[in-house]
Amino acid sequence: MKCRKCGNDKNVKNGKRNGNQCYKCKGCGFQYTSENAPGTSPDIKARAILLYTIGLSMRSIARMHGVNVTTVLYWIRNFAIKVYEKPVPEGDVVIELDEMWHFIGSKKNNAGFGRRIAALPVNWLTGNAETEAAKRST
Repeated sequence: MKCRKCGNDKNVKNGKRNGNQCYKCKGCGFQYTSENAPGTSPDIKARAILLYTIGLSMRSIARMHGVNVTTVLYWIRNFAIKVYEKPVPEGDVVIELDEMWHFIGSKKNNAGFGRRIAALPVNWLTGNAETEAAKRST
């Protein structure tokens, strides 16, 4: 048996999953089951992707097909990677960073526990706000 990822024929047994023998490739470390292990048919995957594009939630799709929600997520992601290409940005890309966010994120000291802070809008168009810290009553 050859690895599906790298094609290497050196593998070791790696437990069982749902009664099927699992293998691990010694070359790339990829874990897989034998080729004749039952899996989800491409028709079910295509139906799940179609239902998702119509607007049905992943949880509903998973319940309908009797699989985990994460499995439906993987089906959708793999389909998107195979079919769609990311658009290339045209022209210059402008990224605006807020210096205050970086300053607050790098503070090493603690401001205290249980302190209430209220932000009052000054000018929402420019993003300005005033903050006020209330004193703790003991």
